[in-house]
Amino acid sequence: MKVLRSALASSWLIALGLVALAACNPDSNPGPQGDSHTNWLRTCGADSECGELSCVCGICTRSCEDASDCSGAPGATCFDAKAEGAVAACAGAAPPISGMCLPSCRDADCGPGFSCSAGACVPEAAPTVEVAVNPAASLQTLVGFGATVGYAEDELTALTERAELDAAMFAGLGLDVLRFRNRYGEVSDAQLAQAQSLVTAATSSLGRKPLVLLSSWSPPASLKQNGATFCVSGPSSCTLKLLPAGGFDYVGLAQHWRGTLEAYAKVGLAPDYIGIQNNPDWAPVAGAAAEACKFLPAEGIEEVSASGVLTPIRYPGYAEALSAVLEELSSLPSVPKLLAPDLVGVHGAKRYFDALDTTRVDAIAHHLYGSDASNLDLASLTALGELQASMALPIFQTEMQADGFDTALLIHHALVSEGAAMYLQTALVGARSGPATNPTALIGLEGGEFVLQDPYFAMQHYAQHTDPGYTRVGATSTNASLLVSAWRSPQDESLTVVLINSGFVTQAVSLDVGDGRSFSLSRTVFGGQERMADLGILPSGASISLPPRSMATARFD
Repeated sequence: MKVLRSALASSWLIALGLVALAACNPDSNPGPQGDSHTNWLRTCGADSECGELSCVCGICTRSCEDASDCSGAPGATCFDAKAEGAVAACAGAAPPISGMCLPSCRDADCGPGFSCSAGACVPEAAPTVEVAVNPAASLQTLVGFGATVGYAEDELTALTERAELDAAMFAGLGLDVLRFRNRYGEVSDAQLAQAQSLVTAATSSLGRKPLVLLSSWSPPASLKQNGATFCVSGPSSCTLKLLPAGGFDYVGLAQHWRGTLEAYAKVGLAPDYIGIQNNPDWAPVAGAAAEACKFLPAEGIEEVSASGVLTPIRYPGYAEALSAVLEELSSLPSVPKLLAPDLVGVHGAKRYFDALDTTRVDAIAHHLYGSDASNLDLASLTALGELQASMALPIFQTEMQADGFDTALLIHHALVSEGAAMYLQTALVGARSGPATNPTALIGLEGGEFVLQDPYFAMQHYAQHTDPGYTRVGATSTNASLLVSAWRSPQDESLTVVLINSGFVTQAVSLDVGDGRSFSLSRTVFGGQERMADLGILPSGASISLPPRSMATARFD
């Protein structure tokens, strides 16, 4: 975020400076005061505390329709209810009046006890939470943030007016990672090339190439026991094909993956990481339709409930499949890195890795399905972090969907509680209406138009002001409901601090990074109107107001 700094107009300093002092110290007698009221800009809880003024969003002020309504307060401007300054003064929501009189500012000092927030001077609350950052305490290195394209390649390619959407998907978000569904064997080479066209667009928008992940939702129908990529008859046949001789077709799966990489290479796409099967520990229940293929950690028998009766089912092994694929790919001139096991949730990773040759794996991948963002199983996340430490591999959270605020919570705990180096949303784009409506996609599409949805802003708070190679550093909060993570750039020239108020009361945050620097601030209030609102540049020590269900990013350059 780049914001210009300037001093307040001298007329405001002369005419309103004493007024601000009176608001901070009501017992003083500074002389002439704006609007002839000693209560001007004082914090309040009711109109009765404001004399002839009104208590609007906790501030003694005057309602207004235009600038003339604020003429009694020198330097004040009529901020329309939709103006960023009025919304910022009202904790991220529009004020309950048509407009409110506030002193205007541009990233300058508003006087003791006041701060400049989105162009308006507002009273500063006494800190209720202290956050301390220790840039010298290095933790994990960031690989990045991103999303899965999934089933949207055809739709995105069909859009002719893409420039604005590309800017939003890539540079606007700060996207680092694109994850694709392996479509080899089901579409033409021209359709395979759509993935590379998206990577090219992302590279142009970002000024750098995004990391590319390629995962299989299902082997092709010819390699499935049920003869289809989608599973509808339950888990018993939602698995790899059994050959006439009785063994599973691991060789066919390996050859399919070699063909995959050769076909994508022909259209210019070279994935950085591959995952041989998405959600190998899951199959849809009977009657539900989804692409899937179930693997146990190692080949064996599992009892499956069918109509209330437990039936033993023989399943292929993920370890055997992975070994066959790696053997087949070993003769290629270039082999992507491997992520495994891409499980549906936070449980079971150790069982799969106990069956694998972990020296051949490059990242621990998992999803967060089944997690309650407001009551996360932090013990299991911590256990994943301990597994990561024992294996010296990065953790990638490669697929999850939630609303905006829950996405913020999930990102925080994936990064902080388990030490993940990557966080991906399930869908980069999704439908805004109809049976496939997806409000958890980062961007909603409808009729060639698009809208940035709440999960977009949750991720943007992290992704826009970090890049791959940033290091998470020590950060603590004096209130457990105020969540914090901090990220230092590789050359130590930038520091990004992300704050989330997961509690039910507004918090005023005192942020200390130890060097007295001012910082730029952006805020999203999911229960209000603010979405990544630029609140301006705040001086060191300024109090950051965080309403419930909100988050903010402070950028120190």
